[in-house]
Amino acid sequence: MCRVWIYVFVVCYLYMPTWVCAQKFDVMKLLPEKFDNYQVSNWLDYEGEALFDYINGGAELYLSYGLVGMTGCKYNGDGLPQVTVEIYEMTSPANAFGVYTQSRDKEEYEYGQGSLSGSDFLLFWKDKYYVIITAGKVLPESGKAIRRIASLIDKAIPEKSRIPAIVDALPKENLVPGGYLYFHHYIWLNAYLFIANYNLVNISDKTDAVLAKYGDADNRCYLLMVDYTDTTAAITAWKQLKKEFAPDATGERPKLRLEDGTWFTTWMLGKRLCAIFDAKSINQIDNLYNLIITSKY
Repeated sequence: MCRVWIYVFVVCYLYMPTWVCAQKFDVMKLLPEKFDNYQVSNWLDYEGEALFDYINGGAELYLSYGLVGMTGCKYNGDGLPQVTVEIYEMTSPANAFGVYTQSRDKEEYEYGQGSLSGSDFLLFWKDKYYVIITAGKVLPESGKAIRRIASLIDKAIPEKSRIPAIVDALPKENLVPGGYLYFHHYIWLNAYLFIANYNLVNISDKTDAVLAKYGDADNRCYLLMVDYTDTTAAITAWKQLKKEFAPDATGERPKLRLEDGTWFTTWMLGKRLCAIFDAKSINQIDNLYNLIITSKY
């Protein structure tokens, strides 16, 4: 697993997209300088290489989703833990949603269009913004401050955006809660489900991809769906995947038991590539396949 993550970060660095020039969210007009017993101690405004220093080299995640920049602030109060607000502006709502799916392991909807909270943090996404609020220490006052700020930011972002259509296409039956990842960079597929040491299915910023977990921990399988710009691109990717995992299978829906005992299949729906990995039985493949092809998407 460690090797996979080293690979991920090396690839991210080598293929880092150019920083996007755009008007960042003016957080100074959004957040109060004072509330309750808190006051802004300093404002945050980072973009370009400076963001690497701020989050200690972890900017690769945001870069792979088209980062515009980050603005925010730090709040301090006498005897109170510091509260930090970070608002990441992405190039599109889909990208903000994608970063969010990387960060949560369950779904909450108290703030924004999807959120996750703990005793000392709260994160959510809304429109093209991904918001992280953290406290330096767990206290009732800091928890109240986190929720207060989250509510202010949520109300100040007027727009709501639809989640990507490919995510809506995921069958809900047996889907692990919060168990899917939306992306359009192949490093995230190989990080969460390693299928090849290269971009086997040609995922790029022109594709939409989702990887979802189905079944409980003892009966887990993975569904990959990728939408391409045209049928030719989808067929090319499908043929490459089929050649790698099921070269002896025939037809557009091969079902093959692999050497490790798990089952695999792949097929196409127009410009969409679908594949099921790590299924424990052929029945598990058939059940998930039938849910997908009968979906209105």
